[in-house]
Amino acid sequence: MTGTADARRVKLRGIERMVTMVDGVSMKIVHSMLVTGDAETLLRFLPVAVMRTFNLHPRMRALQVKDEEFTAEIQAPVTIDDIANKNLLRVQRFSQSESSEGAFEDWQVYAEAECNVGFDRYTQFPFFLAVWTGEKEEQTRLMLFSDHYMSDGRSGMTVLNCVLEQVSLLSRDADDNQADELPLRPSFYEMWLSKNLLSKALVKGLITSLGAMIYRSELKKFKPLLPARDDQQDFVAPPVTNPTSASFAQGDPVCMREALSVCREQGATFGGALVAAVTLAFYHAAKEQPDFEPGQPFKVQADMDYNMRQRLPRPVEEEQVGAYVAFTDLEWLANDGVDLKTTQFWDLARRAKEEIDGNLRNTLTMDAVTVVMDQKINAKIKPSLAEYMNIRHLQTSDANISSVGRYPYPREFPMTSKQGKLTVKELHVYNPIPHLGPSAVFFVTSVDSFCYSMGHKCENAAAKNLFTAWVAVCENIGSIKAHDTLLDVLGRLSL
Repeated sequence: MTGTADARRVKLRGIERMVTMVDGVSMKIVHSMLVTGDAETLLRFLPVAVMRTFNLHPRMRALQVKDEEFTAEIQAPVTIDDIANKNLLRVQRFSQSESSEGAFEDWQVYAEAECNVGFDRYTQFPFFLAVWTGEKEEQTRLMLFSDHYMSDGRSGMTVLNCVLEQVSLLSRDADDNQADELPLRPSFYEMWLSKNLLSKALVKGLITSLGAMIYRSELKKFKPLLPARDDQQDFVAPPVTNPTSASFAQGDPVCMREALSVCREQGATFGGALVAAVTLAFYHAAKEQPDFEPGQPFKVQADMDYNMRQRLPRPVEEEQVGAYVAFTDLEWLANDGVDLKTTQFWDLARRAKEEIDGNLRNTLTMDAVTVVMDQKINAKIKPSLAEYMNIRHLQTSDANISSVGRYPYPREFPMTSKQGKLTVKELHVYNPIPHLGPSAVFFVTSVDSFCYSMGHKCENAAAKNLFTAWVAVCENIGSIKAHDTLLDVLGRLSL
């Protein structure tokens, strides 16, 4: 951010630059939340609640500017008329017959299609809320769509919680005033790299002089486990958009409780167990491929993303809405691989936890990825650089793993109505990868149970095997014994 004259302008840095490479193309995130309770009261107060939420979080009102590259401008607070005129709230009601015929449950098809429609960042705010209501059991589905350059997995949860809080307050006449706007914070790039200016200068110098060579060298080692679909094009500048397909599933509450309990018993985290589950799922899908090599250590090129809000050098008090994530790869899994006959599931889960913790302590790789996105992979990328990198099908890894985590906010909101409260029942998070990215991206959230989402760019049969195996392993984590090998786990599932 700069001086008083243009204090409402923010520079796009790091990931914000990468995901705005092409006008009209977005890495569009959906947070799909199922809420039960008084739908009529919820709908009555939603417009004001949405208005207040937009006015509380400044980055929700960002527009990219054309007269200055890599820059966005925070617009003035919205009015209640803006909610309708700018299409920030989109409500669809389903009749009893439509609900019983399953139309209300077709949100997955809508979410997948809508995520493939980019924002016009020069004229459209990077958030809007689609709401579906069905008469059946007073259910409402809130689908918050956002552009990744001003959002991430945690941001969507923060926004939805804010909307429900405001509805609750308004329904009880508890607060008639708009809360003060939260501070406009710098980008993650600026806040993160402020920790060590010397390191920042060294990394930037290295990336400027050798970045393309290093990146190309790493990508040359990558051979996808699952073949790309025919509709996936290679990397050019400006990049073309490759479609992503989505899969969703809802877990069992008992399975979630048992999984989290056994993770604690085994000295592992669910994040570590999730890495093991993804590894098993890829093995199950890849062993059907003609070039599969049985008997060799099984290697997966995977990376994870992290919510960095509490890992910043100077964390802030409020819940920031924006792209505050960082990425690192699980290098050991790609280089060394695992022997599924001898490697125990919980040993792999604990090893994954150690590697994840190490990545968060030793952040040079994380710094380098952030700087590469800022300096090289953005709207100014040259065709010669894209040709030099030679990235087939725009795929840079097998998997990206996003454990968004347990829903961190209250699940019940009091209302002055016959139902008495609104209750959050489930939350799925998903986004496509229109440009550079993995063969498949995995999301897990948890409310009453695990909520699974996967986006993929591989052939449909392989993707179905991958998703089915991943969900099955995760749902059965609670039954995995201390000394079970990876093949023991897979064999019991009868996939």
